[in-house]
Amino acid sequence: MSVPSLRLRRQPPVDTVDSDAAVAPLSVCLVAEGSYPHYKGGVSAWCDMLVSGLPEVSFDVMGLVADPGAVPVYELPANVRSLTTVPLWGTSEVLEVERDLGVTEVLKRKLGTPRHVIERRFVPLFSALLDALWTPSGDPAEFADLLREMAAYFGRYGYDVTMRSMPVWYAFQEAATVGYGRIEPWAPAVGGASLLDVTNAMRLLYRWLTPLAIPVPDVDIVHTASGGLCSIPGIVGSGRSNTAFLLTEHGIYLRERLLALSRSKASRFEQVFQAAFAQRITEASYAVADLIAPGSLYNQRWETHVGAGTDKLQTIYNGPDPAGFTPDRSVRPNSAPPTVTWLGRIDPLKDLETLIQAAALVVAQMPDVRFVLYGKAPKGNEWYQERCVALRDDLGLQDSVAFGGYASSAAAAYNEGDFVVLSSISEGFPYSVVEAMMCARTVVGTDVGGVGEALEGVGRVVEPRNPGAMADGMLAFLRAPEYTRELGELARERALRSFSLQQCNAAYLSAYQRLATDARVSAASLPEFSSWGIASTGRIG
Repeated sequence: MSVPSLRLRRQPPVDTVDSDAAVAPLSVCLVAEGSYPHYKGGVSAWCDMLVSGLPEVSFDVMGLVADPGAVPVYELPANVRSLTTVPLWGTSEVLEVERDLGVTEVLKRKLGTPRHVIERRFVPLFSALLDALWTPSGDPAEFADLLREMAAYFGRYGYDVTMRSMPVWYAFQEAATVGYGRIEPWAPAVGGASLLDVTNAMRLLYRWLTPLAIPVPDVDIVHTASGGLCSIPGIVGSGRSNTAFLLTEHGIYLRERLLALSRSKASRFEQVFQAAFAQRITEASYAVADLIAPGSLYNQRWETHVGAGTDKLQTIYNGPDPAGFTPDRSVRPNSAPPTVTWLGRIDPLKDLETLIQAAALVVAQMPDVRFVLYGKAPKGNEWYQERCVALRDDLGLQDSVAFGGYASSAAAAYNEGDFVVLSSISEGFPYSVVEAMMCARTVVGTDVGGVGEALEGVGRVVEPRNPGAMADGMLAFLRAPEYTRELGELARERALRSFSLQQCNAAYLSAYQRLATDARVSAASLPEFSSWGIASTGRIG
């Protein structure tokens, strides 16, 4: 797909802007990882509703995917100018996206990366980045600057030939040995990092830095749908004076990475390396973002703790379109047994094991209660679904707990139950809770992310990973069906008042307009831009 040139627009002074420029549509590069438009899910649904709901905004979409064969599962609306798919895994080398370059020029650039260029122009940058990576007290803005300069380098020279070169490998080996000892001084005494450890870490870094090889479109705003790798294009784009960086966090990337690493079977060195990278990329994105829009006040507390300035934070609650989520009591006949529903992807973060254990406690007291769990495990997580099914069978719940696969619709799933349960150990501001509320269903939800904010006064919040507390919450609703229905009606009123798609999109459009205006005024005040929009330190020549 053809995409616009990366060359920057020179903005005229404010007092000479012509009428066409004054009414130019807002342009946004929306970056998503493992979600829109290639996969279904909560963040994907949010992206789709944002893009479709703001037809006055021109979007370039960049999707970071694990599978190079991934194809869009959403129909892109007319206001999407381009889609760039960036495969992080599944290829033997990074597939660089070239803008306005013919085949001859691309080959020339790839072949024109001799060893002395790598040694003199790239290795100093790479070594500085690694030093910052292994320095807990480092300057996040410097880390961001190094990423920008590396992106500028990859605009001129090949990513694969550089990252696979021996000078880069030697630099990584040396930095890994020194850096690991800096973070964990006792490590050398117990053997330090093995060659396999270092090799695996370099393989990860090769993939993680892939977005640096993908030119960021020349837009008013780079809007990243999460932190982490997804934020790299935002960091790079924000190096231009006429581009703003907006970071949305539905969940907290750093927290979720640390939770995942706590369950990882990787070596201690690899765990420390991955945690350090997650920490540095998060700190850098917070440092250079113009606006950070968490999906809940809970997220704000995490972001502030990690270093986000309070002046950059603006909570914008996500919300579905109420038209798609309406109450329907006819879904369940009067003769139906008491029913509890769950809807989501079957993933360790959703902690279905705690829900199944809680179901066993409920069934022990109310044997006629039925649990229906809707959803499937994403590719690679099939093992977790198998483990959940095995747990159900071990507890003798085959007649009480059903795995329903994909639901015919989310609204139908919610309306099937007397109420809805959420068992996650990590969430942002989950759609499933608000959607259930719009269907006039109250919720028993774990106290993570913005769940408590959504359910304030209209649901029950329980401790995560506590089957007993979850069972008590569900039994309270099951034993008082009339009260449960009344609470569901109050939940619907609250959701319609505070958590709708319309209020969410309006808040983002307002943020876009403000950021674009500030960026344009900033650009107009500068007489010159570098060709890459980055103030060079001279390290890349």
